[in-house]
Amino acid sequence: MCARIRRLIIMHRCSTGGARNNTERGGQDMADQYTAAFRLRTSRSDSPPGFVERQRLNSMFNRGARKAVTIVCAGPGYGKTLAVSAWVGRGDPPGAVAWLTADTRYDVQGLWADLLDALRISGVVPQSSVLATLTPGVQFGEPELDRIVEGLMHLPTPIVVVLDDFHHITDPAALDSINRVAEYRIPQLRLVLVSRTEPDLRLSRLRLVDDVADIDGNDLTYTAAETREVCARSGVTLGDGTLTELHSRTQGWPAGLRLAMISVDEAAGAVPVLEHFSGNNRRVAEYLLEEILDRLSPSDRLFLLATSVVDQMTAELARALSGRVDSKHVLEDLVARNALTVRLSDRPHWFRYHPLLRELLQDRLSAENPDSVAELNRRAADWYFGRNEPIDALRHYAYARDWATVAMVLGQVALPLILTPQATALVSALSTVYDDVARLPTAETLIVALVCDYQRHDFESMQRNADDAALLLSGTDDPLADVYRIIIAIAHTVHARATSPSRLVATADGLLELLDRVPRREVPASAAYTLVAINNRATGLVHEGLLDRAQISLSAVRTQGGHLGIGLTVLSAASYLSLVEFLLGDLDQAEIESTASLATAETRGWAREPQLLAAYAAAALVYLERADFEKAERYIDTGLAASTTGSDIGCRLLLHVAAVGVAVARRELSPARTALHRLDLLAASVVLPALLVAWSRACRAEVAMVAGEPQVALEVIGDPGDGVDYASSLMRITRAKALLELARPAAALEELRPADRFAGFKTLAAEGALLEAAAHGHLRRDNTAVERVGAAVALAAPVGLRRPFLLADAQIPIQLNRYIRLSGDRSSFVTELADTFGVVTEQTTPPATVLQDLTERELAVLKYLPTMLKSSEIAADLFVSVNTVKTHQRSIYRKLGVSNRREAVESARYWEML
Repeated sequence: MCARIRRLIIMHRCSTGGARNNTERGGQDMADQYTAAFRLRTSRSDSPPGFVERQRLNSMFNRGARKAVTIVCAGPGYGKTLAVSAWVGRGDPPGAVAWLTADTRYDVQGLWADLLDALRISGVVPQSSVLATLTPGVQFGEPELDRIVEGLMHLPTPIVVVLDDFHHITDPAALDSINRVAEYRIPQLRLVLVSRTEPDLRLSRLRLVDDVADIDGNDLTYTAAETREVCARSGVTLGDGTLTELHSRTQGWPAGLRLAMISVDEAAGAVPVLEHFSGNNRRVAEYLLEEILDRLSPSDRLFLLATSVVDQMTAELARALSGRVDSKHVLEDLVARNALTVRLSDRPHWFRYHPLLRELLQDRLSAENPDSVAELNRRAADWYFGRNEPIDALRHYAYARDWATVAMVLGQVALPLILTPQATALVSALSTVYDDVARLPTAETLIVALVCDYQRHDFESMQRNADDAALLLSGTDDPLADVYRIIIAIAHTVHARATSPSRLVATADGLLELLDRVPRREVPASAAYTLVAINNRATGLVHEGLLDRAQISLSAVRTQGGHLGIGLTVLSAASYLSLVEFLLGDLDQAEIESTASLATAETRGWAREPQLLAAYAAAALVYLERADFEKAERYIDTGLAASTTGSDIGCRLLLHVAAVGVAVARRELSPARTALHRLDLLAASVVLPALLVAWSRACRAEVAMVAGEPQVALEVIGDPGDGVDYASSLMRITRAKALLELARPAAALEELRPADRFAGFKTLAAEGALLEAAAHGHLRRDNTAVERVGAAVALAAPVGLRRPFLLADAQIPIQLNRYIRLSGDRSSFVTELADTFGVVTEQTTPPATVLQDLTERELAVLKYLPTMLKSSEIAADLFVSVNTVKTHQRSIYRKLGVSNRREAVESARYWEML
């Protein structure tokens, strides 16, 4: 056992608190460290000094708030965001407000991850709501969206959701999700979409019922009176003629008026030449911004250019970018002068430039000093990284095309985020790497690309990139090579789990050995990587059938993973623990573990993540063993749907095993063959470990027996070996069934010996006892058969095991009936078995008293009746003639009031003569 595994197990044993509760906590600690950048997107802009608030617009927003959707649509510079922000600031909305500025990189998962967080920040989501914990994963789709709609419908108070910069959302699935939510017309929800272009939504049905409000550029332009107020608040006094001309030329365009006020010639007190205010608004803005920039001091101009590389900034970030120690004063002065710079409403230390200003500054920066763009992005990245905000740091390193630093940050710190709700944001920050990989692949770009491949479940591309990166690193003396090799080793482990479970233990061991060699100071995230490796190793051990070792490691991962906040790893470990519990035969605990994992995943919106496949498989197998086939099928179908993109081929195979088991238990040949065909197709694509090999063979044999071909079943199973592991035990159980169908009960009994062979696996032990009962029944050893039925019932009843009693062997109902009559067992489990499987349970009541006492010689003969000895053999043993024995038998039958030897034995046992 490697040193890291030993340390982890010691930590697990020393931990306080129940490990079973850590699944609930998984993902919280790490995720919480990386929300600062998101919170900036949920902050609206403060109204700048001199801002003219317009009551007519507020009234339009108030009327719109009575409809399902309000669309604020106009080009840049129309003051859309400020108008909505001012309305919100007045407190006019009919409920709390969740504000979110859309990101250009949103896909459907990223959009709803941020929207749900914005809803939670607004304070309207109670802890009991499904929205309180739901976090979209890679498989986010209709089921999760339906849960969100349900949660919105049950909010106790109204909520207004403002989606600013909606034009940035271009992903079709993301747009469709917004459209679907809007069409529900949820009473508690009001959507306000702020966009430069008409949103690509299908709102015709809402428009037909007058449930959409439109506010466009015509509504947002200033009237002549409002233009006068803008000038007055800006301290600019104009004559009526000039004012009229200004309004006419600008056509009330808010940005034009603001820029005109900023551009006032302070010496002459006049606005710029008005003939420039004609034609395209964009060109007007560029002209005025050029005028403003050209009048700035060189240091102020450089400040604006340097700080344009970030979406928003604090004075400290501005100082890091510009080198100006007076950055705070510069930013506050820009706000005071209404120079297209605003504070964020709930984060007053953060500032944001108007989009028009920032776009022009970025264009100027690229034209005048293109080499500085990468350096400025590196400065921004260093600043974010120094404040423990790795996703924003990675985004700016990616903008700088500094893939070496990106790979380093991933390896040292940030890669565990791929197992948290921040995974989508992480990959979004890195996605530009594909352009560079296609153009000129390097070890660093390939490593970054494979991280993105993992999130997208493109495991073949991930493996190719990992292999290519490893080749490029061979023989290198790069000081970061070990960090890169850790990421490559993780990729190999993930690929093995997804496509080749027989390699999983070896690849995980390779990762652990590498982590042991690399000092932790070089890789601060090594604790998380160690858990990932141990979890995957334990998964491989389960598939090899080494259950005790796997159980220890999985329990430790569940405990320590909860502390580290890698939620998906915690759920994976918990799911596999439920599968181990099933294999060991504790169906109750397996049900508790699997349903708890699935419930946790459901609350977070992760129910279709592949890390849950073991829980689906365990639940399906539990309900198969309990003969609740409809429930088993539900878990099979849901699990297979969740694993369409792979990532755990072993559990996908187990789901097909359960599907075969359901069809076999129902004795339905055609569905059984169909399910087996699907299982065989999957099994043929990989090299299977021991346990999966055994289960695959057992399924083929079971289907052969349903088809009436027990000899084929025997050949399929082959030699199970002498092991006492689960795989060997399962194959022996299956061989014994085939031998019984071949009318070879003695051989079946040999297959099931020794008696304690299945002691470590309760369900197999129960099934083995039942098969022994059938075999003894065929051999006319009724007393032994009934005893073995009793043993099977004793093992099966506590865990609700029913499937083995469906064995297509006539001896099972016969011996179960005898067990009931002789033992008097009328427990609910036995009664249910009898009712469900058609066992005749009417008890033949023996006579109230024995009709006549048996003689000493008759009692001696009676003791031989439960055996399989013939009359001649009994006579020889008692040194009497055969006729004497037969005479004694007839007398015994008469005195006990029975008509045959079997009834005589049962009556004698009832009267405790035997």
